[in-house]
Amino acid sequence: MLNKKGSLMVEAAIIYPLAIGAIMAVIYIIICMYTGNAIKANINIELRDRVLEMTQTGEKITDLGKFMPEDKYGKGAFNKKIYITEEKNVEINSLYGTAAHVYRGNSLMSDKFLRKHQSTVYLIDEKEYIRRVDMVL
Repeated sequence: MLNKKGSLMVEAAIIYPLAIGAIMAVIYIIICMYTGNAIKANINIELRDRVLEMTQTGEKITDLGKFMPEDKYGKGAFNKKIYITEEKNVEINSLYGTAAHVYRGNSLMSDKFLRKHQSTVYLIDEKEYIRRVDMVL
């Protein structure tokens, strides 16, 4: 009972796989969060460009000011198809942008899962807004 040879090896055989699995899970979560943020940034840029075209106000972002990812995760997320719909209300119009992304599983998760990313931008036509305010005053 006093002979403890090999106990360190048994402890390492239990702890090391758990530690490596935890590190892999954290890295995978960070990659998924980065991909989601890249998709959200792409949706917001496209919605902003569409609003500028519709209202003819503001300045377009040039290629120098755009977020252009250089890695494979960002490029894959940034080239997603974005579906834009317009909703007209009495008070204010808005644009909705949605994009779907399939996150693939790795050794920790065997299945793929789909997540829809969406964003909303309100169409504020400054000329029409000023005209309505002048009518009230």
